[in-house]
Amino acid sequence: MSNWNKEKLGRYINEGRGQGEKSCYIPLTKTHEFSSKGRASRIFGIKTQRIHHFHSDNQLRAFHMYEWVNDNVVDIRECFPLLDVMEVIDDKDNLRFDKFRDKESGEQLVLTTSFLLTSRDSDGKERYLARSIKDSSELIRKITLEKLEIENRYWKAKGIDWKITTDKQLSRQLAKNIEWVRETLLSNEQQDINKDQLSDDLLNHLLINPDSAIRDSLRDFDNKAGVSNGVALYLFRYLIAKKEINIDMRNKIDTASRITDLML
Repeated sequence: MSNWNKEKLGRYINEGRGQGEKSCYIPLTKTHEFSSKGRASRIFGIKTQRIHHFHSDNQLRAFHMYEWVNDNVVDIRECFPLLDVMEVIDDKDNLRFDKFRDKESGEQLVLTTSFLLTSRDSDGKERYLARSIKDSSELIRKITLEKLEIENRYWKAKGIDWKITTDKQLSRQLAKNIEWVRETLLSNEQQDINKDQLSDDLLNHLLINPDSAIRDSLRDFDNKAGVSNGVALYLFRYLIAKKEINIDMRNKIDTASRITDLML
């Protein structure tokens, strides 16, 4: 974050950065404002109904895991600022805040945690989970470890569960599969069909033909339903996205497989 000063912080706070929940939350920094080492991306959140801003592929993969895999997560706030860090942490011994200052202005930078999640238990009780996303290669850097220690003490003082998640815990194939199916929850590319009714029909069709290759069953369904080629594949993705078809998303989805071999 370059050219950081009190005026910019004041403007960000007035804009509501780092404040609000779900659709009202605004991350401290947005993708076009921040130079990151990773690939920046913007994505519309299904649970939050807003645009999320990510500064690396690892953050995007983590988001997919929190949004789609974990049904207990009801809110996802990225780039969450620790605005009250100096007041919250009593034990500041050995914490190198001086290393996190703007090189030009000398102003103290606002430290952030990658994600603050809201998780709701089966009894309706909500709790917060803080998660820092790092590439495993970063963990050998002293400055990275110093920032993580600040985060650790901050969230510990607040009584909030905090963990580090690295690229080794974020499956690329899982994220790729989620991206492939979640589009059907957002898109309206098949406007001329009743998506919910036809997807129910497709599920029944697949279940009564468990030993057929999925791609053959999908082609057969397109013909029987009188829809254009590819509709059944779209509906198949939709069923997975809604978790009405339960498969191992950590593996590549092979439509040459039999439905009985793919479904869990």
